[in-house]
This record gives sequence, C-alpha cells and structure tokens, in this order.
Amino acid sequence: MRTIFCLLLFCGFVSSKNNSQHNFLIEEVKEDSIPVLNFDNVKNELIRRNIPCWEIVLAQSQHESGNYTSRICKKKNNIFGMKRKNGYKKYSSWIECIDDYEQRFSKRYKGGDYFEFLIKVHYHEDPNYEMLVKKFIKK
Repeated sequence: MRTIFCLLLFCGFVSSKNNSQHNFLIEEVKEDSIPVLNFDNVKNELIRRNIPCWEIVLAQSQHESGNYTSRICKKKNNIFGMKRKNGYKKYSSWIECIDDYEQRFSKRYKGGDYFEFLIKVHYHEDPNYEMLVKKFIKK
C-alpha cells in the first residue's frame, strides 16, 4: 500500500505542469547532474569558479540570453551569445558555455574596468552595451 501511495504521489508531481515548485524539483534531478538553467544557478557557478567581475558576467548572461529565454539560449545552450564564423556556437550545456567564456575572456582579464576589457577583446561592438548590461546588475 505504501508503494502505491508513493507511486501516485510521484505521478502527481510529474503530471502537475502548472505547479512550478514541483517542476523545479523534478528538473533539478537530472541524470547528467547539470543544474537547471536559472539566475541563481548561473550566479552560483560564476562565484564557484571565481570568475572576475562575476556580477557583470551574470548581467551579460541575462542580457545576451533574454533572461535565459532566447532561441539561441534554449536551442544551443548559449547564454553569452558566443559566435563562430558560421553563426552562434552550440554547447552541450550552459555549463559548457561558461567554460568557453571563462577560457576565452575571464582568464585573460588582468584587472581594471571590465567593460573596457570587453571592448579590447572584441566581445561586442555596440556602443550602448555597457548601459544595456548594467540594467541587469542588482544594486
């Protein structure tokens, strides 16, 4: 009887698509152990890796991915809008995208104004980029 109750309880969680708390619980436990893509998990990963200026990098991820809802983000796990010659890069997970960002940018940063650094390393060309990213930084 207890087994049937647990099975029914679990089925209720799975079928309850409108209850975000239950979906969160199911999504958090994945076979490949990649956490669900959300603000808190990206923030925690950046802090865990000691990414310099993580607050700006977090804001970049929000800006570039449309708060993790853009087509590029969803289809390619690309939270930074990383490109290659033939279009946007595709990653196996958002964690892999952070790996790429860390290798290409964070490890090259030696201090100073991070937004100036991003211009020097050709991360963007938009003269309004700093203003757009700063809108996501929590004060």
